[in-house]
Order: sequence, then C-alpha cells, then structure tokens
Amino acid sequence: MLSNALIIDDDLDVQLLGKMLLRQQGYEVVTAGSLGQLARQPALLNAELILLDFGLGEFTGLDILDYLHDLHLKASILLISSCSQETAESAIAAGKAMGFHMLGFLPKAKLLTDLALFLEPLKTAHRTPTSDDLAKAIREKQLFLAFQPQVDLQHAPQQDQIIGVEALVRWQNPERGVLYPDSFIPLAEQSGLMIPLTWYVIDLALQQQAQWLSQGWKLNLSINITAAFIQEEGMLEVFDQLTQQHQTVLSHITLELTETVGVECLGYASYVLKALRDRGCKLALDDFGTGHSSLTQLYRLPFSELKIDRSFVSLIDQDQDALVITESIIDLGKRLGLTVVAEGIETAAQHAILVEAGCAEGQGYFISRPLTAAAFSAWMCERSQTHAMTAQNESMLARRNAC
Repeated sequence: MLSNALIIDDDLDVQLLGKMLLRQQGYEVVTAGSLGQLARQPALLNAELILLDFGLGEFTGLDILDYLHDLHLKASILLISSCSQETAESAIAAGKAMGFHMLGFLPKAKLLTDLALFLEPLKTAHRTPTSDDLAKAIREKQLFLAFQPQVDLQHAPQQDQIIGVEALVRWQNPERGVLYPDSFIPLAEQSGLMIPLTWYVIDLALQQQAQWLSQGWKLNLSINITAAFIQEEGMLEVFDQLTQQHQTVLSHITLELTETVGVECLGYASYVLKALRDRGCKLALDDFGTGHSSLTQLYRLPFSELKIDRSFVSLIDQDQDALVITESIIDLGKRLGLTVVAEGIETAAQHAILVEAGCAEGQGYFISRPLTAAAFSAWMCERSQTHAMTAQNESMLARRNAC
C-alpha cells in the first residue's frame, strides 16, 4: 500500500476533506496550496500519490506536472477540479505523455463519495521497491542491459550508418516485471547503491562488447557514469582490472557523465577523466543544457563529446526556442572540436533538421527503441539485408539507365 500522499489545492476546505479521506485509506498526508509553496518546500513532494487541482491561481495543474517532470519525479496522480471534462482529459493526456500514472478525473463535488473508488487499483498494485530489493537485484543479477543504436547523421544520412549504441540498464523485478531507470536510479542514489550499480552495468557492457567483437562488430559502446563514481577511491584500479579481464577495446568505449548530481571537485574530476582518456576512452557530457551541466564543466573537464538533451531535440520541429537552443549547442560543440550527439530524435522532421544543422550523431525512437542484446542482433541483421537489397536494386537500375 502506498504510504505518502500530497494534496495540491488552494481551497482549504478541499485540503481538509481530502486529508481526512486519505488518512482513512491509510495514507500519511501533506498539503500545498500553490506552485510557489512546492518550490519553497520540496520535501512535500516525497509522495507516491498526488491529488492535483487544475486551477491554482496564476498557475494550473499543467504547470505542476511540468515541475514534477523537470524533477524526474514519478507518482500516481488524480486530477481533482471543477474544470470541464475536456480540460481534464487534456491535462490527463499531458500527464501520461510525461510518464505519470494518471488515475483519472474526479470532480470536487464527488470527492467525498468517489475518492475510494479511484484509489482501489493502488491497493492491489505491487509495492514500491526498496533499497534492500535493489541490493538483492544486483547480487542476484536481475539487471540487464538494453542498447539504443546511435547513427552517423552526416557521412551517410540516407542510410543512417550504425556506429554505436548506448547501454541502458533495466531491472527484471520478480514482482513488478521490467523496471526502467526512472523507477530505481533515484533509489540507488539515495541508498548508496549507485556505485555498485554502475560497476555492475560496466561489467555487463564490457562483456557485451567482447561478444560483439568476436562477431566482427566494432561498435562504439556508451556507458553512463556519475560524479560520485569518478570520485570513488580506487576507481581507476578496478576499472583497469575489469577492462583487462574482458580484453576491452577502450577506443570503442564512451563514458557519459550524467548530471543527477553536480561535480563537486572539478580539479579531481579532471584528473580522473584525463586518466580515463589517456587509457583510450572517449568522454561525453550527457544531457547538456539541463540539470547540473554547465559551461564551467565543459571548459574544465576533458570531454570529447557533447550530448544534447532530449527535452530540446524532441521539440525542434514544433518549438522555435528549442530549435535555436539545439542549433546553438551544435555550433558550440563544433567550435570546441567536440562530437555532438542528439538524443531523443522522434520524427523524420527532427532527423532532417539535425542533419541540416550539422549534428554529427543521433539516437532516438525514430531510429530505434532500446533493444535487448538478442533483439539488437536481429535488428542489425535485418538492416544489413535491407540495405543490401536496396544497393542491389540501385545497381540494377543504374545498369538499365546506362543501356
């Protein structure tokens, strides 16, 4: 059973009624009356269930959803409001698009009689994983990798030559099925499990590279690491042991520095990253333009690659500001001599814009979703066959035209 709930409503009577009803359902309840209060008291957001009013003075429920999304928070959300059904459906669709579990729309007039009905599905839902569950998952090897293809956007834009993959961790949870990083990476960070989790992922990734090399596939493999990981005592020695064990080709490894937590000591981080670069690894600043990324990090740390965050890329065919920011990052990266990679390419229009803007590499659902190792191998073989048939047809057409 979920334990923490948050009511976001500027009506004190609704707050009191909702608090009473949720406590009857076994929840610990806190309340907030505005977006400003949430910004000033972020601890209020430690909730698995949120009752959200749509109208909040100068702001709306959509502003709240944007804020929760920017913080990478996940929760079950029930929209409570006096708004129209059409407005509610639009807000629910927006919440679902952001990855939230939207429970539906409950008019405030029916709060007393119908709230329990909306909460009933949560009673049978699997419990939220704990740090003990995650530690057990690492010990018992319940985690596996999915691989999202990365393509060369410039040298073969018509064929999108596959040049590498990004390794993305998944958790095959025995109770809840496959879990994605958003549902357990924050747990790993809060419980001190991020470093053992990172080592586990690196080990899996290096095993996979060795297998692909044995098949003749010289793909670049990108692996996410954190600031805490590069600051871990003895990290370089353990890294050397692992790479020697797997006979890793380090020139085909890119380490992507994620930015859930900022780099506290740039001097020490620079020392470690330079040591990794000297070993042959490429280094990428991930999710550039969001979170803790900064021009200071870009200036002081020895990156060879810059990854544009999907929050910009996925909007460049719809939003002029997102397009300007993306083009500016591409230009900045090129001026600094960095390889620029666009994440989150979702449409043909976005792909075409990035090619025209001179972005070097890209990845996203338009190219392929993340695939298990077996599915990726099948996908690669299918692409190879398709390209061979296309080349054969073009050759035959050229010979006919020559005649």
